[in-house]
Amino acid sequence: MRPPDSARLAAAHLLRDLEQQARPFDELLQALDARLPTNRDARFARQLVLGVVRWQKRLDWIIATCCARPVAQLSPWARHILRLGTYQLFWLDRVPQSAAVHTSVELAKHLTHQGIASLVNAVLRNLLRQRAQVRYPDQQQTPTHYLAVYHSHPEWLVERWVSRWGREIAEHLLAANNQPAPLNIYLNPLRASRETVAELDLVPVEARPGFYRAANGAALFASRAYQQGQFQVQDPNASLAVTLLDPQPGERLLDLCSAPGGKAVQAAIAMADRGWVVAADISLPRLKRVRENARRLRLRAIRPVVRDGTTPGCGTFDRVLADVPCSATGVLGRRPDARWRRQPTELAALTARQQVLIQRAYEHLRPGGVLVYSTCSLEKEENEAIVERFLKQTPTAQLERADAHFPTQPWAGRYVLTIPGRHAGDGSFAARIRKAVL
Repeated sequence: MRPPDSARLAAAHLLRDLEQQARPFDELLQALDARLPTNRDARFARQLVLGVVRWQKRLDWIIATCCARPVAQLSPWARHILRLGTYQLFWLDRVPQSAAVHTSVELAKHLTHQGIASLVNAVLRNLLRQRAQVRYPDQQQTPTHYLAVYHSHPEWLVERWVSRWGREIAEHLLAANNQPAPLNIYLNPLRASRETVAELDLVPVEARPGFYRAANGAALFASRAYQQGQFQVQDPNASLAVTLLDPQPGERLLDLCSAPGGKAVQAAIAMADRGWVVAADISLPRLKRVRENARRLRLRAIRPVVRDGTTPGCGTFDRVLADVPCSATGVLGRRPDARWRRQPTELAALTARQQVLIQRAYEHLRPGGVLVYSTCSLEKEENEAIVERFLKQTPTAQLERADAHFPTQPWAGRYVLTIPGRHAGDGSFAARIRKAVL
């Protein structure tokens, strides 16, 4: 029997690995690239995987219209193959419908047995005939259920966002999370030249100095400019915490939860690579990425340190950044798997750790120094509630409003809060706190 094409086969294996393993999604995607013979195959396999993961809930709803058994009760291979085939039929105009069905059936024959192949064939052919008749939950009677299915998000998360911001903003947010995340880079002004922008065909990001959008990711990472440390990949909104911190040359700065190190790099560049940026993190493998990135960018100020941010000690600093582990609900467009891996019950454990981290970060701060607490979450429990509780418990801590540093931006008020679909870029939160001099 002739094996199925390598891109679809690799995509099916990655979907299985994602379901069965705890490895980070980006690591699995990197392994996917190494598994395929050509860049074209790798791009197609990535498109399939990202599409299936992003649209999983809506795909399952569509499949259920033509499948006698509930999707959750199908074997793992049957689920993955049906999702891959349905995604190609409903989302990929350039894939012929006959090819989407045929390759899915061949994939089922290769990975399972004739019974699953017959099921895949029957379901996909029925979907072809009935695709115009697919109906989603009623928008008026069950609006939250409709939004969750149509925009492919967990219902508990949709309920939270509708309750907080109303349906219109929530729906814009859900839609934004399903758009392919652009590739943004931050030029290293200590290394980059004017020619870099033209050489890499970069487009400036509006109102974000130093940030550019890149069209060709493969060419970008193969470029001389990348090897010479002329830029790093970073979403503009991920930079707001360091901008709010405002590090200065010659200072001592602590990045309490540093890996993978994008903010430590930005801080070192802002300091003209003069001073100390102690990049602390509990994970040695992730900290190695910080070190490698600092070396590529030729930044000598960054000092990686393996450390649990919840433990005391580590010295006194002029500025401290606590970019804490969080639910990541602000970056679901960039990390589509996170929407399925998170549960509402996890918030309590996350917020308990975040409360300890903000306290430890403040303990490292000299009198008169500045702390910025930040997340890539949109949830009040992880953001405003943490900061307000800390301020109430700490008389020497003084909040400095974000709109004093970003006076013209709609996402800056008492804090920084960017919301995808309402503001350009990823979701982010940041609060600036100064330690009083007694």
